[in-house]
Amino acid sequence: MKQMTKIYGFSFLKDGVRYDYPFVQAFNSLAGVAEEIYIALGQNDDGTKAILEKLPKIKIIDTVWDMSRMGQGGIIFSEQTNIALEKLRADHGEEESAWGIYLQSDEVLHEDSFDQLREDIKKADATGCDAISFRYFHFWQNHYSIAINKRWYPVEIRAVKLNSKIQNHGDAQGFSGFTKVYDSDVYIHHYGHVRDEEKRKEKQKFLIQSIRTSEKFQKYFKREQKAFSETKTLPILLNHPKVMRERIEKMGESFFIPPAKKVYIIGNKEQFCERTIKKINAEEVVWAKDLSEVPKQYKKEAVILEPGFLDRLLKRTIVPDSMESKLARKWDRDTFLLLKLSEKGVSFK
Repeated sequence: MKQMTKIYGFSFLKDGVRYDYPFVQAFNSLAGVAEEIYIALGQNDDGTKAILEKLPKIKIIDTVWDMSRMGQGGIIFSEQTNIALEKLRADHGEEESAWGIYLQSDEVLHEDSFDQLREDIKKADATGCDAISFRYFHFWQNHYSIAINKRWYPVEIRAVKLNSKIQNHGDAQGFSGFTKVYDSDVYIHHYGHVRDEEKRKEKQKFLIQSIRTSEKFQKYFKREQKAFSETKTLPILLNHPKVMRERIEKMGESFFIPPAKKVYIIGNKEQFCERTIKKINAEEVVWAKDLSEVPKQYKKEAVILEPGFLDRLLKRTIVPDSMESKLARKWDRDTFLLLKLSEKGVSFK
């Protein structure tokens, strides 16, 4: 009889408090699906370890970073990640159908996606996959805007089968050695660029120092600043993971978005399940087949799910079919609806 799929977590961390990483939120969200979470924790003097020791399901692996590896393409990050992965494998790698989910310390899972995540891992396991890629929301400078231009990765492998030769590589963003990837529609919420501005800059300097040599630091730091200033965003009025509430409110933003009074949606209601329709945060939702059915006072703010040539010409929508990266998949149907509503100021609850 085949053993049930088992899920573990792994990551690395150093100076989480100093750089204002939302690591508490990240690992608390991971604890919602993982039986144990293995963290390679570098030396720190900022209280990170004391906080980490209080979190559920955490197994700390104390490490000492080889600082001579700084400036070598970020390899120091993948080395630390693999320390956690290999310890996880040593303890659980022989278990049938055991998987490890990798979250970096500024990435959070939404509790609403837990069931889908578990189901996707089962499907991946059943179809002979040894890695799973997830979609991304990259929040930019606030909790209700996401970055979408080419430099922002739309998907990444974040779950690997433990009984495999897969390793983390490069600057720890990706994995190598996989044979077959399952594409999940679960979104990872990346909050790395929503934090105290000074700490964000400090963290960015540290990342560049980890990847580039000291002689090239100023060149790449200026390049990063220029790229950030040109970031293209979309509004996204979603309900964030519950673990993020305190942090969001501490930063002066609202965790709960008030409902819209009335919204007209031009499109086919039958394309969406009842659960998704109930998420629309409006006192009254009216579905119509054509803009001509919408009263004049609501035409400008009507949500057009399949805009025609004239609609695009009149710029009635700014939502593209996907992020701009060549690796991007089209938005899944529910996310597309969320983005179309968001540009009109209507949220998901």
